[in-house]
Amino acid sequence: MVGGPPPVRDAFTHLVGQLREEALSLRHQPLFEVARVRQPALAHHPSFASVMAALADVREETYPQREALTRAMLAECQASSSPAWAAALVSAYAPMLNRLRRRILGNAVPREDLDQLVLATFLSVARGFPLSRWGDWTAARLRQQTAREVFRYLRKERAEQHETYTQAQLAEWLPDARPATPVESPRRPSVRRSFVKRDAVLVHLARATLPRSDVEVLMATVVRREKLRAYVSRLVEGDTAEAERTYQRLKRQRTRLMQRLRTQAGDAASQPSGGC
Repeated sequence: MVGGPPPVRDAFTHLVGQLREEALSLRHQPLFEVARVRQPALAHHPSFASVMAALADVREETYPQREALTRAMLAECQASSSPAWAAALVSAYAPMLNRLRRRILGNAVPREDLDQLVLATFLSVARGFPLSRWGDWTAARLRQQTAREVFRYLRKERAEQHETYTQAQLAEWLPDARPATPVESPRRPSVRRSFVKRDAVLVHLARATLPRSDVEVLMATVVRREKLRAYVSRLVEGDTAEAERTYQRLKRQRTRLMQRLRTQAGDAASQPSGGC
């Protein structure tokens, strides 16, 4: 077969390769020179390429050096906003990440999203790694924490895909929900598709007919699924009484807005389509 999407492993390898190119870019050399002064483990290495070559040497006698280099890179990754350290960590641990990626089976997450899931989880673990608490076996802990978080996310996705919704929930969220027969059991995948369709309709109508502040409330709490209280806490900081008043006001406002948009969506759906 000619053409078509690349195999999973090839796509992931290509993505990691792009990050390696980023890490080895000469524009990051000044950043590395500054880090060499701060991190004794980096002092004997002239570049990112030298560090990655040392980390690729997996002989038993090189473990102390690899441990020190990994911890130095983690410290810099946590302290710097530059993408170079994240890219270098991914490149250095590419074999481990490739093995983890190949272990993932099933369709809980779209295949094209799994590469990003593995990389994003690894970098999240790296940025939050407690260097002061864990002083050894850093590479093993990175691997274990990353795998644990990836599979925890996948288990949650699988569980949600088998979650059922009551008729009351369907009626609340879907403008065109109809009572199901007793033998029907609405499953999340079909409801999720309806949610996507519903979101598209609501966003279109909201942007066309509502003030910007109302649209922001709906985008946060309906489309992005953010809890209303969490949204309010970002708007009102420190004043508990004011936060509660704002919450109650937005709660009533959102209810009215949703009802208005559902009515508009129903009216639009009932109108005959034009055209030839």
